[in-house]
Formats: sequence, C-alpha cells, structure tokens
Amino acid sequence: MMTADDFPLTERDLHVLRRTFRDYTELDHWLPGGEQYRRRAYQCFDLATARLAEDGPGALTAIDQPPPYVQSKQINPVAGDIERTFKLIPPEHPATEPTRQIATAVARLLAANGVLSAHSTPHCLVDAHYMRLIAPGHPAPEGKHRDGLIAGSAHLIQRTNVTGGVSALYDRYDPDRELCGFVLENPLDSYVFDDERVLHYATTITVTDPDAGAGLRDVLLIGFRKRE
Repeated sequence: MMTADDFPLTERDLHVLRRTFRDYTELDHWLPGGEQYRRRAYQCFDLATARLAEDGPGALTAIDQPPPYVQSKQINPVAGDIERTFKLIPPEHPATEPTRQIATAVARLLAANGVLSAHSTPHCLVDAHYMRLIAPGHPAPEGKHRDGLIAGSAHLIQRTNVTGGVSALYDRYDPDRELCGFVLENPLDSYVFDDERVLHYATTITVTDPDAGAGLRDVLLIGFRKRE
C-alpha cells in the first residue's frame, strides 16, 4: 500500500490530474455490449531500469506513438487478442510529469523488492491508463484477473458520491484465497502488486446519493511490461 506521502506531488499536480480525467478521457469503446460507464485515456513510457536509482523520473521517457495495447484472451476474456487503441495523452501534456513521478515512485519500490532490475528488466514499457468510472459501473468486468504484466499499481485520483469499489488481491494459484481487501478512499491512496503472483479485483460502484450529482471514481493504473 502507498499513500499521498509516498509521492512528491503538489495540490497543483493533483488538480492537473483531476482536470485530465474530467476533460481528456473519452468513452471506452472496448467494453462488452456497448456499455458506457467507463471513460479512459492512455499514455506510455520507456523505462531504462539501470538509470532509475540515479536519474529518477529521468529514467522514464514518454513515447509519442506507442504500439497498440494487446492482452491475450486467456488474460482478458472481455477484450483479449484485440489491438486496442485509446485516447492518447501526448508527452507535452501537463499530466505527463505528475504521472511520471507516480510511476517513478512505484518503479523504485519494485526495484527495491527485486521485481525490477537492470539485469532482468533492463527496459520496460510503462503503461498509464487514466480510468474514469461513472456509477453504476464495474472496475473489473473481467472478474478476478491478472493483467499479463511484470507488475502493476492503482492510484486513486478522485472518489465522489460513490459506494463500493472494494479492492482485493487473491493468490494466483488459489483464487478463492483472498490475501487482502481495502477501499481506496483518499487522493493517491494506492496499491502495488506483483502480477506474476496475485489476481486482483474491485467490486461494482454505485451512487451514494442520487440527489448529489454523478458518482465518479477516477483511478490511474500503471503497468510494467517487458519491452521486446
């Protein structure tokens, strides 16, 4: 688990991220059955792992034209084996730097725990998914799942007028065994997971007070995968 204290972000950085989720995400056309509860945008970085300790955020370079995002059908039964493209956030966008800072903090944690290393993962693609859920909606329509990554993380940016969204991690080899469950409630409440070892899931969100406006859950998802 990580909290706002683990990231060198200012209130202005959080404002930039909140505005990006509000103004720059677009309808996710890859949801099954034409569902319209999720909006998203996407960004991709190259991580030079050997530079991480010395250069920090300088080890991550935003990619102007990343390749399509592909997961296998085995990993993602909802949208697997499809070359998905999303609304791209360009390197010059104001959200790039705070997102790079978040990804750097996660990468350092993974390196400290031996999940990333200059020897085994000299270069990684780092995916940043800006995911806005509008209640009622399903954070994990795939059910309990892996992402087909080395590791990943989830970072709450905003949670407004919603109930639910309980996150949980499970043993990959014993999916009925829940390892932990929690709710991301405050800005930058986060969790980091080794995708080789665990499954993850989050429950449906619903509107708390229908008279108080839309229910929103904005989460930045970071994924680390080997660069071929």
